[in-house]
Amino acid sequence: MIGAAAFAVVAFFLILVQYGFMLGLGWEPLGASDVPWPSAPALGPLGWLQVVSFAFFGLTLIFFAPGLHRGVASSGRLSWAVPALLVVAGVALVLAAFKTDPHLIQGPQTWHGAIYLLAFLVLALSFLLSLFFWWMRFSRDLRWLGYALYTLITASLYIALLFASTWQWGFYLFLANVLTWIELMALQLWRAGACGE
Repeated sequence: MIGAAAFAVVAFFLILVQYGFMLGLGWEPLGASDVPWPSAPALGPLGWLQVVSFAFFGLTLIFFAPGLHRGVASSGRLSWAVPALLVVAGVALVLAAFKTDPHLIQGPQTWHGAIYLLAFLVLALSFLLSLFFWWMRFSRDLRWLGYALYTLITASLYIALLFASTWQWGFYLFLANVLTWIELMALQLWRAGACGE
């Protein structure tokens, strides 16, 4: 899915070109910091690029969710909840395009910082819940069975790395875990469609 890949490229590009700006905010590239990465680069001179990146990623996730839903066998009354949670995560990503405040430990200081913080909390919870629902859906579809265990591992790492994300290195791993899962699911969906499954 192009949205996840583009988000990663933009996030790391902005760190390279706005490194001094981020350090000036008090950001620690590997250590603990209350400067939220990858959101704080939106406050810099090229911040519009990160704003667009969040919105684009969110929109692509919103459109990806129903496609994945159609590509995986559904059963039960709650099968609609699986893509719905990914859509909620996508909407939260779009709302995360509102610029964050530079220091979140003090709580939101602006209205857009409050929207960003709420969006991040909704995103974190909805995506985690979607992983557990996808795990159950994949385990019931022979074409996706191999992705069930991977999705459960991704969900477990999601929880562990979310706690480790108080250090920047932990958030890098957290984000890599999420983006990799999305990309692999999109690739499998594309392959299944290309093979006419």
